[in-house]
Amino acid sequence: MVRHDPDVNPANWDDNNPVEALHERLTDRYADHPEGETILDRLEANLQTFWEAFSTVYGDDARSAEWAIRAVDAAVSGYESRDEELRALDRERAQQPDWFQQPDHVGYMAYVDLFAGDLDSVREKIPYLKELGVTYLHLMPLLEPRDGRSDGGYAVKDYRSVDSDLGTMGDLRTLAADLREEDILLSLDFVMNHTAREHEWAQAARAGEKRFEQFYLTFEDRTEPDQYEETVPEVFPDFAPGNFTYDEAMDRWVWTSFYDFQWDLDYANPDVFVQMLREMLFIANVGTDSLRLDAVPFLWKEMGTDCRNRPEAHEILRAYRALVRIAAPGVLFKAEAIVSPEETVKYLGTGGHEGEECEIAYGAPLMAHAWHALAREDARLLSQAMAKLPQTPESATWLNYVRCHDDIGWGLDNGDVQAALGRDPTAERRFCADFYAGDTTDSYAEGYRFQVDEATGEARTSGTMAALTGLQRAQIEGDSEDVDTAIRRGLLLHSVVYAMKGMPLLYSGIEIGQRNDFSYLADPLKADDNRWVHRPSFDWDAAEKRTEDDTVQQRLFDGIAALSDARKGLTPVHAQGDERVLEVGPAEVFAVERVYDDERMLAFANFSGEPQAVPLDGLADVWTRGGLVDILDDETVTFADRRLLVAPYGYRWVQPAPEFESGEPVSTPIAVDVETEWGTEVYLTGSLDALGNFDPDKAVPMAADEYPTWTAEIEVPEGTTFEFEWLKKRDGKVVEWSPDRYGATAGDGTVLSGLDRP
Repeated sequence: MVRHDPDVNPANWDDNNPVEALHERLTDRYADHPEGETILDRLEANLQTFWEAFSTVYGDDARSAEWAIRAVDAAVSGYESRDEELRALDRERAQQPDWFQQPDHVGYMAYVDLFAGDLDSVREKIPYLKELGVTYLHLMPLLEPRDGRSDGGYAVKDYRSVDSDLGTMGDLRTLAADLREEDILLSLDFVMNHTAREHEWAQAARAGEKRFEQFYLTFEDRTEPDQYEETVPEVFPDFAPGNFTYDEAMDRWVWTSFYDFQWDLDYANPDVFVQMLREMLFIANVGTDSLRLDAVPFLWKEMGTDCRNRPEAHEILRAYRALVRIAAPGVLFKAEAIVSPEETVKYLGTGGHEGEECEIAYGAPLMAHAWHALAREDARLLSQAMAKLPQTPESATWLNYVRCHDDIGWGLDNGDVQAALGRDPTAERRFCADFYAGDTTDSYAEGYRFQVDEATGEARTSGTMAALTGLQRAQIEGDSEDVDTAIRRGLLLHSVVYAMKGMPLLYSGIEIGQRNDFSYLADPLKADDNRWVHRPSFDWDAAEKRTEDDTVQQRLFDGIAALSDARKGLTPVHAQGDERVLEVGPAEVFAVERVYDDERMLAFANFSGEPQAVPLDGLADVWTRGGLVDILDDETVTFADRRLLVAPYGYRWVQPAPEFESGEPVSTPIAVDVETEWGTEVYLTGSLDALGNFDPDKAVPMAADEYPTWTAEIEVPEGTTFEFEWLKKRDGKVVEWSPDRYGATAGDGTVLSGLDRP
């Protein structure tokens, strides 16, 4: 419908009751609209929040009211353009507000060209994604970028066109529909902070059009830029120093937070706010379920600050959230805010604004601290950081991941490092960069430093999971034992992100163990940015090996798919569930309890290359009665020693089974390698009556028929895990005990060696 441009007479504007005044005008404006009832209902629900946020940024006078009406008009136009299938989905999701927080959701992120070539080919890969358990697909920037360097597609030339190398907007709509048919959500990037220099608005500004000159932050000389530079940090000091670029066409300095070809928009101009809303809704109406709002901490600039995470940026997002709920309420906002946890959680809506900003934010702290725990083989800092992680609003969730397209920033809090480890924080962050660059004596990693701070030696880290876990090196060197260890490291990390509060997100190629890719060095547009080393083209030939037993691809793919399958219907991992990090004893073990709707789960992750025994007696009573259901192995067990055993780089998810009792005895073979002198016998003792309960006088003799392997066979109640030791006797007297303990399960025999004694 055609609507006249709003004209609010200052003399008739009631700034004492602005929401009521605005509501009256909007009601009159849409009273005769064919969809008037729906529009007015949504206005009723969202107008108060919208005006509070909008007026905080743009004022509450008559002129601001005119811009507010234009913004609502843009939202209504977005609703009018939304097809009926998407409208029906909006209505369905409104009936289940936690639809995106369900345990079943598993994300996958990929570059279209690297993953499949083009959008049409992505459609052909949907069965592969479903095989992995994926329900949420984030396709990296795919809108039309500028020619040449484009910051990986984040320099958008046209928000309403797809990169021609990838397909057309029609192809994108078709893909979105196909994904919807398969119950896979689609997430797309919406670059909010800046446009490409080649965008039509920027070109109009360069041509001298006054309206569009005001779309960007420009300055006639260096006076103000130099003042800003005193407090505003650089994003890429190595290859894009400074925050301002001189543009000859305008004869002005342009704010360019990232690269010189990415011009920061001026959100102090309400015209920018409205026009970007129109672009946002266009992308939403393609069939997008989630908009990844890029670089949101940078939206607002204020002299004397670092121009990050300003309150106005949050108000802008609140205003957009309210308007999109008028046009497309089933579309999620995902904040790309890789900042401190205390700042990140604000983008999910806090301080009385819960549910009014974004629904999803990246769990970068979990990712960085998990990699630290792996390098140190010590989970204490991970536990400390996760225990302190701010509580997410009930209406929001984290997106947790092991790797992504970006580098790893070692955001280890100074206080946390000192409290958990008693170490120097700068040295600890430097250690992480050194370890994953392969520059410590015990490192197995083959990553690279990114953006080195020359003053401190700190750096971020680039590299694939395979390179950072030692898999790449082990495969090249042909060491099967090291390959096995590296695979277990990778699956361990995924077990943590799958267990924690939020949706797990897989980075394309991680599930088949893709290595670093150095082809980017031959491309002059990429060669100076080593993050491209972990952005390889997807190896579909390697992916075919996922069906071949014992290949790296099969073990990783099936291990991750098993985690996806385990989450289906697993109530405790609902995103609204409670999350409690536990101190369980061994520093190497990370433990978390998840509880939702009276169901609970414990997840254990052993970050060391040695087996660990976790005491159960210190846990709540529900965990010490009866048995425990091992979710991933689909069996119920009891632990005779009240210690849960976790293999090297192993993980376990368990739920209580208070009524469980061990079954009938089953024959259980035990074999240990022990060298002895003539006349010395080896005996077996352990935490069962059949083994004498560690009483050496009741120990069971072992046979030496396969010396130096000593064997015994005992009867153990089915479903029982127990611990044992061997001892040597000469002339009936004990002369030596095994240096440590072993763990075994009824029927299986020895499963773990090297356990510490209680």
